[in-house]
Amino acid sequence: MRTITFKSYTQYEEFMKRKFVYKANRKGIEGKELNKHLKNYEHHIQEVWIENEGDKAIEEQGFVTISFHRKRGKHFLKEEKGNLNHSIHVRLDKNTYESLLNFCSENKMDISQAIRFFIKNNTDKTS
Repeated sequence: MRTITFKSYTQYEEFMKRKFVYKANRKGIEGKELNKHLKNYEHHIQEVWIENEGDKAIEEQGFVTISFHRKRGKHFLKEEKGNLNHSIHVRLDKNTYESLLNFCSENKMDISQAIRFFIKNNTDKTS
């Protein structure tokens, strides 16, 4: 999640338009089609401002802070990895977590791979 502070509606609107144009260019939308989509998007920009009570926040605080959530597209879905379909959640103390991160960086593994590595090596020794 990303939070950004704006001091006026104009500043917010400029930011959102730049963001939209950047995304549109990445998708290959240009020219008249871009202008058409931008006009439709301007309505959305105004709705979000009203929904977050932007004018009221500026009157009271002098600024408005809006949180942006990144939408994860289909390309961010986890790969199907055969029989790896169970997930766990583990709480670690600070020292253990730092040790795990150090191990991951030294061995160029992500955390899930490191945990699988530890479990596999531990079960190989006990079998």
